Amino acid sequence: IGKFFEDFGKDNNEESGQKNNNFSGDESDREDEDGEAVYTGSTRIISIPAKTMKTGGLRLYCSLYLMGLQNTPEPKCWKAHQSDNFEVNLRYCDLTGSIIIQFTDDGIDIFRLGSSPSMKYLMHESMILNGFLDELHAIVYEGDVIDENRLLTLQEPNDIEKAREVVSFA
Repeated sequence: IGKFFEDFGKDNNEESGQKNNNFSGDESDREDEDGEAVYTGSTRIISIPAKTMKTGGLRLYCSLYLMGLQNTPEPKCWKAHQSDNFEVNLRYCDLTGSIIIQFTDDGIDIFRLGSSPSMKYLMHESMILNGFLDELHAIVYEGDVIDENRLLTLQEPNDIEKAREVVSFA
C-alpha cells in the first residue's frame, strides 16, 4: 500500500526523474510562446518595458503601496496578496476581477483576471492603476537619485503616460 501512494499525483516526467515545471512558480510558466497570459480569463492591460529594474526593491515598494490601498475607495474593497517573488495580486471584494502585477527582468506587466468584471470593479481598478502609475512616475523621475540607483528606469520617457491611456476610466 505504501508504494501505491508514493507515486500518487506524479506525472510521467517526475517518475522518470525529470522536473515537472507545470506549477513550479517559474516565471516562464506564466506566459505562453506569444507572451500572453496563461491565467484563464486574464488579459494583459498594461506592459511597461524597463531599461533597468531592481526587481526585489521595486516589488517590495509596490507591494507596500498596494497593501495601503486595500481600503480604497471603500473599506475591505481589495485584498492584496503576494503569491511569489514575481507578482502581486489584488483581489476585488465582489470576486468579479483581480489585478495581477508581474515584475520581470524586462519590465512590469499588469493583467486583469476575470472574464466579465463588474462596472464597480472597473471604476475601482482605474483608481488603483492610476495611483500605481503615479507611484511608478515618482520612482522613475522624482528625487535626487542618479539613474544607476533608481529602482526603475524606462526604455522610453513616455511609457507611463502610454500605459495610462489604456486605463478604463482615466
